[in-house]
Amino acid sequence: MIETKVMTRDQLMEALTAKGVHVVGTTKQFGIGGEGIWISGESTPKFFNYYSEAWYNTFGVQPELNQFVEDNGWYFEWYDAGTMMVWEA
Repeated sequence: MIETKVMTRDQLMEALTAKGVHVVGTTKQFGIGGEGIWISGESTPKFFNYYSEAWYNTFGVQPELNQFVEDNGWYFEWYDAGTMMVWEA
């Protein structure tokens, strides 16, 4: 059995910010509820590109960042072309 680490939302928000991701707030602050994280994808193009075909297997998320988030029990989901949400798996 593979053990998945699970960071809390606050821990993941801090870790993403430390990596240079523009964490805006929570999904509740965005207005859609839930316990997710709201990220500005358009202000961190190093990590996110909605239209990228180069990262097709991670749906526009830089692969190493995507793996980091998944390894910690979370996943990315686009809200729109400039807004990314992160949810606990």
